[in-house]
Amino acid sequence: MLRIPPFRDAHVHFRQEGKPLREGDLRELLLACRGVGILHLEDMGDKSGIGLRVKESLLPDLRVRSSGYALSRKGAYGAFLGRATGGGTAELREAVREIAEAGADFIKVINSGIVCAGGDRAVSEGGFSPGELRVLCGEAGERGLPVACHANSDEAVRSAVLAGVASIEHGFFVSEETLHLMRERGVAWTPTVIALLGIASLFSPPERRYIESVVEGHLRSLSLAASLGVPLRIGTDSGSRCIPFGGSFFDEMQLFRKAGLSREQILAAACMGREEAGEGNYLLVREDFIGTRRVEAVFREGRRVAPAGTSIL
Repeated sequence: MLRIPPFRDAHVHFRQEGKPLREGDLRELLLACRGVGILHLEDMGDKSGIGLRVKESLLPDLRVRSSGYALSRKGAYGAFLGRATGGGTAELREAVREIAEAGADFIKVINSGIVCAGGDRAVSEGGFSPGELRVLCGEAGERGLPVACHANSDEAVRSAVLAGVASIEHGFFVSEETLHLMRERGVAWTPTVIALLGIASLFSPPERRYIESVVEGHLRSLSLAASLGVPLRIGTDSGSRCIPFGGSFFDEMQLFRKAGLSREQILAAACMGREEAGEGNYLLVREDFIGTRRVEAVFREGRRVAPAGTSIL
């Protein structure tokens, strides 16, 4: 048996199957997460700003850091996740100020579209210019807030890294050169492999094969990132279509393992800080817990929570 800190899902949205989550559904979300040992969520935003409203009410059962709203460019991908801005230094600064004053723990910026299943483009339209990204990161920095950046395509990822973001979310099609840059600058990466693979079944067979090939390339990039020492985090994009809270976390860990990462590397990306175990928040797991999803959660208040569909060890 191994004793490890509880899990942290580093990329979720307070949504359900891609639709806005009602506050009445929070208990179901809480049970799904706690039931598999997830004690910490990083909320990447929603147009409703629900994460800012509910994060205190979920304590002490579930800790949440929330961006509240994601910032996107008007007319491009991402408006449903937060607030769209037309650009311009004053407007960009004001957008960050409003989100910061609403109580956000970090700023989420959308700097690209999403992976396309077909057509001439690998990634749909979206994102900001390098200058605009620097303004957003600068304003966030003045307020002591890190920036998490949704970015797909090597150009979008590299631009975000050079602007000063703290983490890259998704990062499909990132290059080896940009991964080196991320390591040099200490930029974390949450690759959310399951977020794309999980929706593959929604597409036609040719589109599905293409998506699977993109995932294979993403796993090779993940393997390289791990070998370079890029800080990695496990996040699922839970709340999106086909990505349920709780169980998807193990799907992502299995994909990290498929990429060739060691158990120690996976745990470093998946778990909260080591101090949690010392305080009484920890998980007991077998050597094969990633594949079997068998964990026993032991939390400070003395409760033991059995994962849905499995038995207490």
